[in-house]
Amino acid sequence: MLKENWKGILGEFLGSAFISFWGLGFVVPFAVTGYLTNMYEFAVWFGIAFAITVVAFAPISGVHVNPGVSMAWATFGGFKWKLVPFYIVAQILGWGAGIVPIYLIYGNRMDEWAQATGGNPATLFYCSSPTGHVLSGAFLEVAMTMMLTFAIFVLLDKRIPNKPSPALFPIAIGAIISLDIAFGGGYSGACINTARDLGPRIVGYIYGSIKGYDVSTIFGDGQWLMYIIAPCVGALLGGVLHYFVIIKLLPKKKEEAAEAEVKAEAAEEE
Repeated sequence: MLKENWKGILGEFLGSAFISFWGLGFVVPFAVTGYLTNMYEFAVWFGIAFAITVVAFAPISGVHVNPGVSMAWATFGGFKWKLVPFYIVAQILGWGAGIVPIYLIYGNRMDEWAQATGGNPATLFYCSSPTGHVLSGAFLEVAMTMMLTFAIFVLLDKRIPNKPSPALFPIAIGAIISLDIAFGGGYSGACINTARDLGPRIVGYIYGSIKGYDVSTIFGDGQWLMYIIAPCVGALLGGVLHYFVIIKLLPKKKEEAAEAEVKAEAAEEE
């Protein structure tokens, strides 16, 4: 199985590392240097980085880069469940690997920032709830991930008549990511992705331990479990919303015509 699917698994690792470096890398100008002044700027640049990632890696692996998305595709979209664990491991490793160069490049600058402000570089790249409201933050993470996954299904479903062209799909997904970050980034961190939190969290723990920073809260307060569970729950609910609500409400003729088109294309491919 690994021999047959190694390109997809490697694509998930590389895609996750790419968006981790180019997307989460904006934390440095946002939180450390101050070149980005608000969450809305961060959201836009992260969305652009995500759109580029989709363009580059979607042909290789489908660019899930998110355990919840992989599980949702396996549940509702025909993705093979046996590949899900390998995709998830590749995603976590990739999101973690993408952060390593940032620590290497900006480590001295982050140390200066820590000395001047009392900040902790080990905690920069994973999620936390600035308000401390973990339960409401969990509900927000579920809702945001649900809408993200719902949008992915809608934008790719041939039964939806007004979906954008494949060329516009990366832009649309990047915009949705930006909306989620702008909407919830200041409240729950807008994780919407288990691997996006866990990979950088592990690397932050290692970096902080090596450099002598306090790492006791990284896995110590239990909040990190919310970022493991809530995005996965939200992703599955996004699939439920699409397949058991929206599709059921489509006009029957449009649904039947679209299904006939899907079958015809599948027959041509065979």
